[in-house]
Amino acid sequence: MRKNEGITLIALVITIIVLLILAGVSIATLLGQNGILNQAEKAKVENRGATVEEECNLWKTNKKMDSQTAQVTAQTLKELLDSLEERNLLTAEERATIEETGEITIGSRTIEFGKETPPVEQAKVGVKVTDGNKPYIDADGDKAIIPEGFTIVPGCEDISEGLVISDNDQDTEAEPIDKVTDGNQFVWVPVENFNEFERTAGYEDGALQSCEFVSNARERGKYYEPKGDGITVSEEATGTEKEAQEMYKSVKDNGGFYIGRYEAGTTETSGTGIRGTMVCKKEATVYNCIGWASTNDIETGGAVQVAREFAQNQGYTSVTSTLCYGVQWDAVMRWMNKIDNQNVPGKKYIEDSTGMGWHEDNSNRQVKNTGTDIESGENKVKNIYDMAGNVEEWTMEAESSGSTRVFRGGYYSGSAVNYPVSVRSGDSPTEGNTSIDGFRPTLYICTAEF
Repeated sequence: MRKNEGITLIALVITIIVLLILAGVSIATLLGQNGILNQAEKAKVENRGATVEEECNLWKTNKKMDSQTAQVTAQTLKELLDSLEERNLLTAEERATIEETGEITIGSRTIEFGKETPPVEQAKVGVKVTDGNKPYIDADGDKAIIPEGFTIVPGCEDISEGLVISDNDQDTEAEPIDKVTDGNQFVWVPVENFNEFERTAGYEDGALQSCEFVSNARERGKYYEPKGDGITVSEEATGTEKEAQEMYKSVKDNGGFYIGRYEAGTTETSGTGIRGTMVCKKEATVYNCIGWASTNDIETGGAVQVAREFAQNQGYTSVTSTLCYGVQWDAVMRWMNKIDNQNVPGKKYIEDSTGMGWHEDNSNRQVKNTGTDIESGENKVKNIYDMAGNVEEWTMEAESSGSTRVFRGGYYSGSAVNYPVSVRSGDSPTEGNTSIDGFRPTLYICTAEF
């Protein structure tokens, strides 16, 4: 008998059920929340986000290296977003979000581009700065802050060589000097590394002085000398203490300060113990025979008071004037420390100032008008005159005992070897009865806008 073979209905049903289960599993694996396609889409989004983030970081790095103001400008941001959109790395909606908020979230990444900001108007050579302080970038990319009311003197716009500002916008380096009408002039001293803004030993007789003056003397203002980021401007501080705190903070925030291009002078033509209106002008009669102050503790009646009143007397509103602090003098020394003295082979200007200022070998032991060139050539370094000689200059350094104030630089009747530009010496603060006693003002920016 023939045997009939075939599938039963039950077996068919079971087969169909198994096939349906397998199909469901396959569909879930492919299309489910954690399915292959969704995971692939998530990976695609994450890869896109990583690429956009990388492009953004690269753009920021290049912007910081190339941009003079280090700001997000409309042009650079547009160029980046155009590139990302053209490569389908951004949607139109995402681009609009970036332009509105400065950031975008792609997948798990939140990417910060920064909002477009208007470019900061920069100071221009020969044009008086108005409407607030303005940054200036020279041809080498170096930066300075030009205070409101001042003008960069044409011919002195290179920061590394000594950028000069004047309160008279008609001043130029090329024109003949008129000490009556020319403006008061100052030189920008860059402080690129604020951690190095500290007092250091100077030279005497061609060698470093002992550390006595540095260790035993401090800046006035309760001997305020911050380290690193330890700057505080106390609301309770007054007088010199407050001035010192504000000066340090201004230097840190603005990357430098201004020092008088010339020693403090007066437009009076002759005399000793001059007490006329102070100026900081070329070939002015040196304001000499002046004490540091009239008493040890009350800082009036001397160089401290005259220097402080200078800015107010001139009507400046963007800067504060002070007597030069020791730390500021030493910042100038670090700025000048690579300059060779061609008159003394193997010696730097800061350790032996022979032939680079008014000293006993060329001065006839007489005080010269500030900014007067010596017979052998110019009497300036980094566009600053008379730091090496002419008169000793009071600073804000004071011995901790309070009995001595510190002079910096050489003088007209001393040796350039023993008294180079970086030397320290000292005297009683009330002394000022010899013509070797003078001073130099400095300016610090009142507000840190940049």
